[in-house]
Amino acid sequence: MSGVPGKDRELLSVSIAAGPAVTAFLDTIGSAKTGLLTSTRTDASTGVTVFHLPPGSNPDRIVHEIRLIAGKRAIDHLIIECEPDRPPMAYASLFAAPDNLPQTLNDVSKLTATVFVIQPADLLDAILGRRANSLQTCFVAEQMEFVSHIFFEAASGDRDFDLARSIALALNPRTNVSPLDSAAVKRCYDLPASSFDFEAALSGAGWRQVLDGKEPTLTADDRITALAYRARRPFHPGRFWNLLQQNLGGVFRAKGFFWLATRMDEVGGLNLAGSELHCASAGAWRAARDQSSRAAEMPERTRNEWKEPFGDRRQTFAIMAFEANRHTLQSQLDACLLTDEEMAEGPEHWTSFADPFPSWSTHSHHHHDHECDHDHDSEEHDCCHH
Repeated sequence: MSGVPGKDRELLSVSIAAGPAVTAFLDTIGSAKTGLLTSTRTDASTGVTVFHLPPGSNPDRIVHEIRLIAGKRAIDHLIIECEPDRPPMAYASLFAAPDNLPQTLNDVSKLTATVFVIQPADLLDAILGRRANSLQTCFVAEQMEFVSHIFFEAASGDRDFDLARSIALALNPRTNVSPLDSAAVKRCYDLPASSFDFEAALSGAGWRQVLDGKEPTLTADDRITALAYRARRPFHPGRFWNLLQQNLGGVFRAKGFFWLATRMDEVGGLNLAGSELHCASAGAWRAARDQSSRAAEMPERTRNEWKEPFGDRRQTFAIMAFEANRHTLQSQLDACLLTDEEMAEGPEHWTSFADPFPSWSTHSHHHHDHECDHDHDSEEHDCCHH
């Protein structure tokens, strides 16, 4: 692996590796000028220098260790192995010059790639529900939506590879997808070492592209359907809950926000991957605030979406499905909206509807305004985490 050319020659090149098959990826690395920062192992493949990181290290400690490694100038490239419960985004954010850290990494290192590694069969079993496994499907999907490279540990002629590749590109149209072998890994690191674009990674997920109207570019596989669901009526909580419990026939990813008739003030955050479903509060609708606050703080995009009598309340989420009919999906969701008769009864009557959704806690959310199509203040809203 080469260092960063030109004016960045003295910066330590860094990549981040994660995924259920990350060990197989690390076994393909054998350069004496490569290091591995890990909390899960004490040795690695021949020629790789191992730097140990205590499990559960906080951001300050991680930054400190990387700066020490960079200062030694003993390697050209450092691979950070993610802990199983810590996603690549958490490590990549350390290179985005966060203001809350006492030291920066950008004067000694450059993040060039983020990598996720998985077996095709494991992905398809989890995301399409073919067989039970232990993967946390939402966590897997969110990691794949963020990374710049996805490697599949697949044997020659693996029948699952093509479909797994299509699923991966639906989740993340901007990623590079390759079978895992030493030649593919070498090509990855032989590319010009440009900086990893953190903001592009956050905004480039397939569900975001669907909401932005770019679903035709997701994948060439015509078995995959992608649509943006939008409506200006609330969902009946009972009907929408029942539909979600039916796994929505072929839907493997749904992400965005929704409006329940029984919860007029709260934005519902929807996060579905495979058979795993998370619904949580994603902040408050602008329409639930006092008029002076709305006038002073409302972003232009929300003003453009405003429609009386319910303001910014609406349904906006992306759906991806395998071997499903988009018109059927649309009809199933439309049937969950309030009917004309129910709309006429008004919000006071809607509170009497049976609401099977669990209570939404607002204490465990990480809020990132750029993660969703709905504009709230950045500290108030997130549809993507749970």
